[in-house]
This record gives sequence, C-alpha cells and structure tokens, in this order.
Amino acid sequence: MGKVIILGAGRVGTSLLKLLEERKHKITVVEESKELCDKLAEDSSAMVIRGDATDPNLLDELKLKDMDYVFAVTGSEETNFLASAYAKHAGAKRVISRVTSAKHSKLLERLGVESVVSEFTLAAELANRVSSPIIHRLLNPLESKIELIEKEVDRWSKGKTVAELDKDKNLTVAALFKENHFIIPNQDVVLEEGMKMVLIRKR
Repeated sequence: MGKVIILGAGRVGTSLLKLLEERKHKITVVEESKELCDKLAEDSSAMVIRGDATDPNLLDELKLKDMDYVFAVTGSEETNFLASAYAKHAGAKRVISRVTSAKHSKLLERLGVESVVSEFTLAAELANRVSSPIIHRLLNPLESKIELIEKEVDRWSKGKTVAELDKDKNLTVAALFKENHFIIPNQDVVLEEGMKMVLIRKR
C-alpha cells in the first residue's frame, strides 16, 4: 500500500482515485473547486484538500518527500508542470505529470518527472504504475535497458527449441503466440512456422 497524492480532481484525477482506492492505497487529493471537493469528501475515503496545486506553502504541508507517488493531473498544463517540478525537487519518490505537448514532456523527463500524454485509458495506466511498478519499469526501455520485441518464427528460428534460442545471451523468450493463444515458453518447446515470439532483448 503506497502513499499517493493526486493534484487535480477532474475526470482523470477522479478516475485515478477510484482505481487506487480499490487497491487500498492511502490517498490525498488537492483540488481548487469547492464543488468537486465536497463531492469527493462524500464519495471517497481519501483526504481531500481544497487549494492551489502550485501553492508552495500547501505543497510543503503535504510532506512530499514521504510520498511514494505524486500525480499532477489537473486540466492546466502549466499547473501540472510547476507542481510536478516542485514535488520532484521536494523529494517525492516518483512524480508523474499529465502533459499535452511533447516539448513539455521532454523538459519534465530531464527533471526526473515521468509524463503521460495520452488521454485514453490514462487513469488506468497511472494506477498500474502504482500497483505494478516493477512491471511498468520493465516496460520502460529507458529505465530497464531492455525492450520487448515481437518477431515471427522464421527460417533461422524454425525447428529450434526455446532452450536453443535462449543460448543467445542478449535474447530471452518471454512468450509464444499461436492461433490466438499464448504458449508458455518451456525450454523443450519447438518453434514452429506460424508462431510469434515475444522476446526480451538487452539494449
């Protein structure tokens, strides 16, 4: 169970709150709108604070350095940028900001802030970062230094066993896919035409 702060209680923030509450995280929400704060106070078990997410005094009171995650997901990109940069400087373990431009995304990443641009399934993606952090880090090639690649069984790999393929120190077979079904890549499985492989490759 992690300590989480959500800055902004709009559509994304509220959806994220619901997902994380189901997973038993300790959550604090900061929102300027009195109406939204009142609604959240009634509908959720989170600590709800009415205030400006860019107010340094308020942010200091939140003890950001003790937080496992800070999500800046307000409707204002400027607010998200400033608040997430402040949270990272204050020592929050992981800070994730909602952005709409690639330029801001690159700037935040240089500050050590993770960014998400996509609106679709955004709340679910952020919740998964909290609940399955190691998996998320694995899927981030910049952090894990490995990448997942999809490759069809070809003339080079056809007829080999998974064990033979795994002898390549830079490649590991993570999964096999055939006829709309995943196959566990046991060492004695023989690679066949029509199969697809999910490979872990060192960068």
